[in-house]
Formats: sequence, structure tokens, C-alpha cells
Amino acid sequence: MTRLAPPLKTSLATSAYPETGLKKWSGAAYRPYWLLLVLALVIRFATALLFHQPGYTDAYYYSNVAESLWRGQGFREDYIWNYLARPLPETAVGNPGSLYWMPLTSVLIYFAYLLTGGPSFLASQLPGILFSAALAPLAFYLATTIFGPAARGRRYGWLAGWLVIFSGIYAGYFVLPDNFAPFALLSAAFLAVITRTLQRLAANRPGIYRRAALAGLLAGLAYLTRVDGLILVAVPFLVGFLQWPRLKPVRPLALKAGLIMLALFGLTVSPWLFRNLADTGQLFPGGGFKVLFWREYNDFFSFSKPLDLPYYLNLTQPAPDWGLGPLLGSKLSALLENLLIVGRGALFLTPLFVIGLFTREAAAGQASPEAPVGSQPFLWQRLEFQPFLVYTLLLYLAMSLAFTFPGTRGSVFHSSGGLLPYIFLVCLVGLDRVIAWLGKLSRPRATAARQRNYSLVVAIAFVCLSVGLVFSMLGNWNKDYEELRPVGAWLDANEKPDVVVMLPLGPAYWYVTHRPSVATASDPLPVNLEIARKYRARYLVLLPDHYPDSFAGLFATKKAPGFELVATFGEVQLYRLA
Repeated sequence: MTRLAPPLKTSLATSAYPETGLKKWSGAAYRPYWLLLVLALVIRFATALLFHQPGYTDAYYYSNVAESLWRGQGFREDYIWNYLARPLPETAVGNPGSLYWMPLTSVLIYFAYLLTGGPSFLASQLPGILFSAALAPLAFYLATTIFGPAARGRRYGWLAGWLVIFSGIYAGYFVLPDNFAPFALLSAAFLAVITRTLQRLAANRPGIYRRAALAGLLAGLAYLTRVDGLILVAVPFLVGFLQWPRLKPVRPLALKAGLIMLALFGLTVSPWLFRNLADTGQLFPGGGFKVLFWREYNDFFSFSKPLDLPYYLNLTQPAPDWGLGPLLGSKLSALLENLLIVGRGALFLTPLFVIGLFTREAAAGQASPEAPVGSQPFLWQRLEFQPFLVYTLLLYLAMSLAFTFPGTRGSVFHSSGGLLPYIFLVCLVGLDRVIAWLGKLSRPRATAARQRNYSLVVAIAFVCLSVGLVFSMLGNWNKDYEELRPVGAWLDANEKPDVVVMLPLGPAYWYVTHRPSVATASDPLPVNLEIARKYRARYLVLLPDHYPDSFAGLFATKKAPGFELVATFGEVQLYRLA
């Protein structure tokens, strides 16, 4: 009598009767993703409830455009908040919106308004809450695909997901009506998809073209969120160059995949470019290229400076404090500042990130037990991390050497949120490496327990720091909003609704009062009076923390030709313009 062989043990991934539909997505294999997502949503909503106003210009701006969409007025703004675009607008009201900043964040907020029945601050926070919460399960996915689905990969997945949920310096900003969270998720997803595409190319496996198409779609959506998304398009080509020996046998496939990605990118962004062309006669009408020629950040708000190459080289409007030395000095300073800004994502884990990059290990499933450690690649050499590192380097260099002044004033910070899942995974590798070194000094058999315990300590410390950073943001968060409310009340009592006001915070002023305005320029007072005449502005508002240097004398003495002080609201000053 023959013995029956015992039934084969099958995993969830290789079951003879694979689960389908809802049962599949609710199965044990997907449970970590759902748990991380739910926990992230709870933390994000709790964080969102701490804030009651957008708090700064970018968030006010995106909320305003979304409200214009909700009111059926399209991409429109009833204020002029900078003078980069040429030709200049004819009036302060009814101008095309989203020329300098991209439209997708406002579109997402608009959908939230539709979903919740109208504009509200909490509704404007929903896209940030949802998009940033999705980063946590993405971190788990990256950990288990890079380091394998065994115990180590899952431990990294849970820890990286936990760190992403609390997200350090980004914890407060992810829940605001800004592009932090949408760009973070789109850029991180792009890097994950392009990595899988390159892996399939190297192995000549099917599914290359549809992943390349998805990457093009994600890059296009990222570009419609931030112009920096254009950097993503260059990443696969540079990584392909670095991996050329592996990809050389599949050169035709690589070329077709690259063209498919570019085609989907073009299809995604083209409707917006055609809208720009129809409304302004230009594909890129926001004056963003002038950012390349700033001598200082205040050039953002200049009315009279040409902001072109001769100006940048000090050939026109020469200044004694600008020239080759200050130009190079600004680049070196930006390189240092942006390095610190990128490092802020890891906070106190930054040393572990450096150690992790130079830790040797082969890809999951490729390590040979007999292979010496010295023959294995460094982490930074592995294909799974090269798209992330190439994007980080491109972003860092572009924002330091080209877009020097905006780079240090928020552009790098806005564009680095999608790096967090990768940063945390590298940090966890570095932490395990340090613990392994400790095992060589004492109790080597305790290394595994140390890795679990020390990882938990690091995660708790990171959570405490993240919570502290959120509460540190709340101190003066409503200050601009509260300062503008009495200005709006005074104008409601004394002026018509369409009276134009000059002030530095046009988006915040419109959010509070729904009144038109033009921006104060960084030029001298006579130039500002010229702007006021051009746009028929009758009042000037000076807020204590937001006025150009050229207004310092007026703010201190309350006297200047053409300016008549008519009211004060605490430190806020309201002038009638002659």
C-alpha cells in the first residue's frame, strides 16, 4: 500500500486556489497595508484638526483657486501677487490663475469641496490627508519588495510605515492645502514604478510597457502639481545610463519604454499647456524662467527689474554688492543650505542614512551564502535605490545651482516629501549595521533582539520629535489671518467691495476678505505709487512681519509723500494712497 504524500504547503502568493475580488484585498497578505493606512488616516485627521487656517501664501493660494473653480469661475484670481508674468495684467481682477504655481493641488481641493458640499478649511485639507496617508502602505510595499517578504523585510516595512505616518518635519505640512502631500505620493510612486520597470527590463520580463506608461502618467501628474516634476522625467534615462551594461542586451525594449513614458507624460500635461496658450498666448506664462536670474529672493516681487541674463551678470542695473564673487557665493551657500534641507527629512537619523548607503548587501534572493561580504554591492549601488538617489541628486543640484534663491526658500522642502519612504529604509539598514557592530564588541547572540528593541526606541523618539514639531508650528499660525480681519471689517464699513488694496499678502487677503489687491513691490516707494496708479489701488496695508525693505522707513515713521495713515489695528497700518 502506497503512502499518500502530504499536501503541499502553499503561501498566499502561490495558493492553488488564489483569492479574488474583495476577499483577495482583505486577505492576510494585504492586512499590513490596510492597518498602516487606517493608522495614518487617524493620525493625519488628528493633526489636521490642530490647524484652522491655511497659514501661509501657498496654502491660501491653492484654496482660493479651488474656491474659484467651485464657484464656476474657472482658474481665476482677483489679485496680483507678483510681477513675473509678461505682459502684465491689465487689471487686478479676473486674471488667469495658476500661471506660476501648477493647478493639480487646487483641482484636488475643488473635488474635496464638491464631495463635502462647499468650501471649508477641513475640506481643503482632505487631499493632503489622503495622499500623505497613502505613503505609509507604499513604504511597506517598498520594504517588502526591496528586502523580501520574510521577517526582515516586514520589520522594515512596519517601521518605515510608522516613521512615514509621523513624518518628522513634514507632519504638519502634509495636512495643509498645499502640494506637499500630492507631490510626495506622486513622486514616490513614480520612483517605485520606474524601479520595477528597469528591473523587468534588466531581466527581459513582460509588463515593461504598461509600467512605463504608468510612470509617464505619474510624472505628468507630478509636473501638474509642481514644475519640479519635470526632473522626474530625466531619472530613468540617467539610471539607464548607469545600468547600461545590464540593459545593453535589451536596448530596443528600453528605447520603446522610454518613448512610451514620454508619450504618456506629454498626453497628461498637454491639456494644461493648451489652456495656457488659449488664455495667455504662451505655453509657460508664469514667468518662472525669470527665477534663474534672481540676484536675491526679493527679486520675486520686483516690478521694474528685467530679470534676464544681462541683469544677472550685473551688466544692467549694476549693483556694488553683486558680481562674480557674490554670484558664486550664492551657489555655494545654496549647496550647503539645501543639503541641510534634504537632511531634515531624516532629522537625527541622518548619520544612520549615510551608514546605510555604504552598507554592503545583495538584493533579496540574490545573495550567495558563500559570497564574501566585500563582493556584495553597497546599498547605493543597488538598482532599487538608484532612481531615488538620482532624483535626490538632480533635485539638489537643480535647486542649488539653477533655481538658487527659491530653492533655499521652500522649493527643495516642498519637493522632498516623496523621498521619506526611501530615506527611512536606508536609515533602518544603517541602524542594523550599527547594531551589528555593537554585536562584535559584546553579546553577538543578542544582535537580533537589539535590532528589534533599538528600532522601537528610535521609532518612539521620532514620534515624540514629530509631535513636538507640529505643536511648535501652532504658536503664530493664525497671526496673518487675525491681522487681516480688522482691515477687511474697516473696508466693509467705509469702502465699496471692489476697492483695490496694495499689500504683500494678496492670497491671504482675498481668503479673508474676498477683496481684490495688488502686491507691494520690492522697488522704491515711487515705483509702488506707480503700480497703485496703474491698478487704481486706493489703500496700502503694512503688516509688521510682511513688508519689503523699501517700506521700512514708512512703517517706522508712518510718513512718506503719497501715503496718508488712516487707521491702525495693533501693529497693522492702513494708508490711503495719493
